[in-house]
Amino acid sequence: MADGLARVLAKSDFDSEAFVAKIAANGEDQLLDMKHKVQMLNDETAQSLKKNVYKNYSQFIETAKEISILEGEMYQLSHMLSDQKALMSTMMEMSLVSDKAVVEGPKEEIEENETNPEEETRKNLAFLLDKVEGCSSVAEVPGRQLVHNGDLVELDAETLTQVQRVHAFLLNDSLMIATWVPNRRGPVRYRFQGLYELDSLAVVNVRDVGPVKNAFKILMFPETRMYQTDNTKSKRQWLDILDDTKKKKASKDKQKKEAAAAELALAASTKKETESSNQFAIIESSVVYDESVTNVTRAFEDDQDDEFTDSDFLNADWLQELPEDLDMCIAQRDFEGAVDLVGIVNAFLKDRPKTPGVIEFRARIDHRIKLLTEGLMGELQVSPERSLRGGPRAARRAVTQLIRLGKSSQACELFLKNRTALIKYNIRQLKFEGATTLYVRCLCGVFFTSLADTAKEFLKAFPDHNGCFSAFVVWSKHELKAFIGTFCRQVFESKSSLTTIADCVILAKLHCEELKSIGLDLSFSLMCMLEPPLHQVVEETRDQLIEGAKYRASDDLWRPMNHLNKKDCDKFVSEMVTSGLDAVKDYVYDECFVNLTMNTTQFSKSLLIFADDLVKLFTVEWEEFIANCLAAVFKAQISHIESSLQSSKFQQDKKFILKNAQFILERVVSCVEKLYKEFDRKFPQQLQNINAEYRRLKKLE
Repeated sequence: MADGLARVLAKSDFDSEAFVAKIAANGEDQLLDMKHKVQMLNDETAQSLKKNVYKNYSQFIETAKEISILEGEMYQLSHMLSDQKALMSTMMEMSLVSDKAVVEGPKEEIEENETNPEEETRKNLAFLLDKVEGCSSVAEVPGRQLVHNGDLVELDAETLTQVQRVHAFLLNDSLMIATWVPNRRGPVRYRFQGLYELDSLAVVNVRDVGPVKNAFKILMFPETRMYQTDNTKSKRQWLDILDDTKKKKASKDKQKKEAAAAELALAASTKKETESSNQFAIIESSVVYDESVTNVTRAFEDDQDDEFTDSDFLNADWLQELPEDLDMCIAQRDFEGAVDLVGIVNAFLKDRPKTPGVIEFRARIDHRIKLLTEGLMGELQVSPERSLRGGPRAARRAVTQLIRLGKSSQACELFLKNRTALIKYNIRQLKFEGATTLYVRCLCGVFFTSLADTAKEFLKAFPDHNGCFSAFVVWSKHELKAFIGTFCRQVFESKSSLTTIADCVILAKLHCEELKSIGLDLSFSLMCMLEPPLHQVVEETRDQLIEGAKYRASDDLWRPMNHLNKKDCDKFVSEMVTSGLDAVKDYVYDECFVNLTMNTTQFSKSLLIFADDLVKLFTVEWEEFIANCLAAVFKAQISHIESSLQSSKFQQDKKFILKNAQFILERVVSCVEKLYKEFDRKFPQQLQNINAEYRRLKKLE
């Protein structure tokens, strides 16, 4: 029936007035019945809407999570595609330059340069050593010359905004970029930024668009940089000289390969001629000189082999292709394969003499190692776009490869920075809802669990690097300090009670002590950081209790408590027993009277709560401070009792006053002593002296 009514009401041509008139014609009962049905339909529709809203809301949450995960994966895919695109552009530009390389070159100039490369290097690179800080390794390569240099402005390739002023030095085999030293002293004007081989870079002209004029791009694997000159003439000069220098280097490299091939062929033919002549000499010689001639021949052959090896090992195919293989591994983010190749070439070049060829090849490999290191460090660096859900295991891959490259200190630093960002991210996800204790429980669970996971992962990532463990301990204390900052904002600055604060501190201590299982003890540091605000809160609570005792003393008439009926009296006694004051039962008479004042019972309850909180916070360093605080509160009440005994106003109530004094100084003090025993603490002398005050007060009767 409800479905039929819903269909009628949902029709596009529904006429409400005609519908109501038709129902009303059948009488009042029919109209009321229809009203009831419409109301039921309304309730069903509202319930259905609620269910649909909840269902769609749940789907929205799930979809948002999936979108977030997909966003991270798409970012990684975009990053990989950008690297591949840059690599392809670089390879295309390099192939075009190689095709256009000019083979011809002035032989006299080449011979002159090869005459004394060390002298030529010192002559051309003296300017670099005097003006650029940190470029000594650049000047060590024999035959390297300064071709051109000048000031440029580096631009952001995406936003086209100015980044910094730089000075570029074009060498005959590479391009060096140096930044300006802001506060320079002496002749040094620039600081070394990077060195890029001409073989691995391509120059692209940039059209003048908007405010960007006289600019050109340099594609340097795996990144792109844009530079701007002062004027059009300077830009054209840079483009022409860069192109000409690349052509000359390509021509020179080709000539070197042809010369090496010719030398190899000549060495092989010489070796064959020597072997044949030695064989003929052995046949013609007498038996007496047979052994000596053979030894001379072997020595000559060994000398030829050594000369052949020293001049030929760099021309091995696998060694020539190794820089390109490294570039490919880095572009494909095959960091393990790249580090394996670095290990192979380092082992191969370890005992080789430092000839000019070896030094030049070593510089090319070092440049790739720098790029590889930057790529691995980028895996550990934290950025807003990078997902932090991977946890510590996701960083172990990059850390392991950095350690293999001898970068254990950088790996340790970046690993710990990554963990810092993850801890901050997890803490930010916590929502402050409900009681402070509940939030602190979640906060401690997140922080100390993350700290324990980091410690376990650190032991796996740096098993044989004991020097890194000191860095981990320092990092742990720094993170603990940040945790204490968040803890104090939520606990102390929210003006929570001492009971709540004590519970929160106990939670933090328990979680901190769990770290001892992995060899990390931060309990002392935790309490040292919490001591100043905790000390202040305890003093404020003590002062409040003392002021409360003085305030109640002004209105105290020393009259027994009358609850008027047995039910209310039993309820009061039950509350006191729950607070730990079982002795109140002994002071009940006539079913509804308690032979204690309201002031005495309120003081006793508040003091026991204060004592319980202080005993929870007990440390050896705080033993005397806690005892003095409790004694000060007791003395405030004793002062009130003493003044009442000496007052003429209460001469008739002295016995009742002493009964209250006995309850406080014997029964309440014994409850405090029981608290100390429950926590296995020694009962302090200050509180033992309080217990003896009752005998002194009796003398005032």
